[in-house]
Amino acid sequence: MISKCKKLVTDITRQANLDTNLGVYADTLSKQYNFYATVKMCMNYYTMKEVISDFDGDNQDVEQHFCSISKLIERHIKDRDEVVEESIAKISSIRDDIEAKMKVLTAFTDGYELYEYVLNRVEAGIKNTTKEVDVEQLSVKMFQYVFSEKDTVVINSKLQLLMSQLPVRMTKNKFYDIVTNTLTIYKGGETSSVDEFVDMLKTTVLITKPEGFETEYPNLYQVYKELSDTDYKTITEEQFDALTAKLNDAAAFISERVSAYMLLQEIVNDVYTILLTVDDSYDANIDERGYKAATKILFACMESEDTDSVVESLMTEFMAIEGVQENVYESIIILDSAFDDVLTCNMDKIKELELSKNYKSLATANKLLSTSLFIDLNKAQTDTPVVADNDYIMKLRDSIVAEFASYFEGMSKPVMRSAMCKILAAMPIFLNSQQEIKEYFDYVLGNCRDDSELTGCEKLICDIIEED
Repeated sequence: MISKCKKLVTDITRQANLDTNLGVYADTLSKQYNFYATVKMCMNYYTMKEVISDFDGDNQDVEQHFCSISKLIERHIKDRDEVVEESIAKISSIRDDIEAKMKVLTAFTDGYELYEYVLNRVEAGIKNTTKEVDVEQLSVKMFQYVFSEKDTVVINSKLQLLMSQLPVRMTKNKFYDIVTNTLTIYKGGETSSVDEFVDMLKTTVLITKPEGFETEYPNLYQVYKELSDTDYKTITEEQFDALTAKLNDAAAFISERVSAYMLLQEIVNDVYTILLTVDDSYDANIDERGYKAATKILFACMESEDTDSVVESLMTEFMAIEGVQENVYESIIILDSAFDDVLTCNMDKIKELELSKNYKSLATANKLLSTSLFIDLNKAQTDTPVVADNDYIMKLRDSIVAEFASYFEGMSKPVMRSAMCKILAAMPIFLNSQQEIKEYFDYVLGNCRDDSELTGCEKLICDIIEED
C-alpha cells in the first residue's frame, strides 16, 4: 500500500493521467481515513464505556452524547444505512456542544488558578507557618534548575513554570511595557496570529468569558463567586479551609469532566470521519482483517454492559488490530503530505470530474484526524493573509492595555498580582539573557516583603524543581 500511495502522489504531482488518478487518490485516501478512524474509535469506545461506568456523580450530559453517538454508529456502520445530511448535522452539533462545554470548563480552570495563586500565598500567614526564606539561595537554585540543560525549548518551559509561581513586583506601566514589547514580536506576521494571542491573554484571566460561564455549571460558578468575593487581607483560617476544600472539590469535578470530554471528542472526530467516508469505503475495507476485527469489537462493546467480558471473548480480534493503526497511518502520512497541493493545483479538474464533494469531505476528515481535537472545521485558509504592521500592533496594544486597566480597577493587590503573574506566564519569555533572568529572580524575590508570600513561593518553586 505504501509504494502504491507514493506512486499515486508522484503521478499526480507530474500531472499524469489525472482523469483516473484524482479519483483513485480520493478513493484511496477515503479508504485509509475510514480504516484508521474505525480502528482507533473502537478502542476509544471501549475505554469510554469504562469511564462512564466509573463516573463519580452525575454524568448525564456525557451519557446523552455517548448515546447519540452510539445510535449513529448503529445506523450507519452496523446497519449500513446511507449517511444523510441529518446525521452529519447531528455529529457536528454534538462536536460543537462538547467544544462549548470545554471552553466553560477551561475558563473555570483559569479562574480557579487565579485565586489558588492567592490562597497559596496567604496560607502560611493564616496558619502561622511563615519562615525566613534565604532569597539569594532560592534565586541560585532557580537559576541552576533553568539552565541545567542546554535545550532552548526545555529552558523556556522551565522558565514559564517558575514564572507562574514567582512574586510579581512591578508597576502597571512596567507590565504594560512588557505587553507592548511582546506584541511587537508579531510585527510583520499575520494579523490573525496576533489577534489569537491577544484573545488568549484575555481569556486566561477571564476578561473574556465563554457563553454559559454563569449557567452551564452552577456548582462551579458558585465556588468561583465565593473566591472572587473573598477579602484575602482579612480572611480567617476557617474561611481559608472552607474555600480550599470547595476549590479542591471543584477542581476534581473539572478534571473528571475534562478527561471524559477529551475522550468523547476523540470518538466524535473518528465517527465524524467515518460518516464522511463510509459510503465510499465500506466495500473496500470490509475484507481487511483489521477492519473486520475492529467492527466486531465495536459492536460487541455496544451490546455488552461488561467490557471485561468483551476482552475475554474477543481476544483474537484484539490481537488482530495490534499495529494496524500504525501501518495505516504510514499510508495516510504519504497521501496527506500532498493533499493541499493536489486540491489547489487541480481544482478545475476535480470539478470537471465531479469529485468536488469527495474532496470537500476529505478536507474535513483531514482536519478531524489532526492532532488538534477542537480544530475549527469551518475556518477557511486565507489566500492573501493580512500583515500586522506597526500601526495595527500599536492600535491593538492601546486596546488591550485599556482593557487591562479597566480589569485591574478596584482589584485588590493580591488578586492583581496573581492576574499579572498568570498573564506573564502565558507570554513568550521577555528576558533576553541569562544575566537578565538572574537579575529578575533576584529582584522579585528581594523586593517581596511579605513573609507568607515568600514562604508559599519557596514551597511551590521547590516542589517544581524536586518533581522534575
